[in-house]
Amino acid sequence: MKIARYLSDDANRVRCPGLQFNDLASLAAGVKEVVYTSIRDRREAAALDALCADLKFKKVILGGNRSADAAPVTDLLIGTSAKKLAAAEKAYREVRSGEWGVSFEWGMSLDYPECCVRSYIAWHTGNGGGDLIRHIRGLSPAGTTFPFWMNNVFNYYSRLNTPLARREYLAFSDLNRGLDRESIVPWHPCSYMCAATLKKGWLIYEVLKRLMPRTAACRRELLSKPVVFRDKFLFAVLNGRCGPSAGGFGVAYKGLAAPRSLLAAGTEKALSAVEALRLSPSGMITSPRKLRLPEGCFVIPFAP
Repeated sequence: MKIARYLSDDANRVRCPGLQFNDLASLAAGVKEVVYTSIRDRREAAALDALCADLKFKKVILGGNRSADAAPVTDLLIGTSAKKLAAAEKAYREVRSGEWGVSFEWGMSLDYPECCVRSYIAWHTGNGGGDLIRHIRGLSPAGTTFPFWMNNVFNYYSRLNTPLARREYLAFSDLNRGLDRESIVPWHPCSYMCAATLKKGWLIYEVLKRLMPRTAACRRELLSKPVVFRDKFLFAVLNGRCGPSAGGFGVAYKGLAAPRSLLAAGTEKALSAVEALRLSPSGMITSPRKLRLPEGCFVIPFAP
């Protein structure tokens, strides 16, 4: 398989830096026919051109933009369907020229599940400043753990909606430099038990597991841990496991795991001093009572 040249655990593999493994795997899995990506320079452009020629992908150049770190980039679409690429290009230009910077047509043209597109738009147009993760958790069922491939806490695509968020993202990235924190699913689900994303996300993971098993195993381990969440860059990953317990969940853990957030050192210390939590079905911490955390914290029970 030619795609194994690009989806491989080999450190010397061919890599297009702006193209995420999950996006490429989604094309290989048939989950998506169009991927939105970007390039920064001629070297990246040449690498992407070679990949498209090798894998018989079509490409559309969209134009100039800015990355999260304010660097100039060129936005592109790649994919397998000329018709869908044309529709995605049209939707992109309408989004860039519009007031809201989001549209139903743009999300659908990227092959995201319709329910997830509608949910994201609802958050984007009326979230009152709350982060998307809180919105998704609020639409997710209580009393159940969530599969690891649904974990999007570290996926900041389409969540950096203010200048402050973009500055905090740079600080967060510096703190976790060199860590592979890419998600399995390259979009944001409407719920952590969204049927469409559960199915498509597993197909993407199966491609990653088959072609780059070491990377897939590392991502599974990273994404399988419960997360104490307060805000976009204020969270803690508990180095342990979460499971059903009487009246809710139990979490057993030893310290905190990567990635690090911008959470206050005192809050990290308080969480690290505990080895077990009891949670309500909605993820609120009910025990130990002596644990004092900032207001608004809850646990998202991701599991292997």
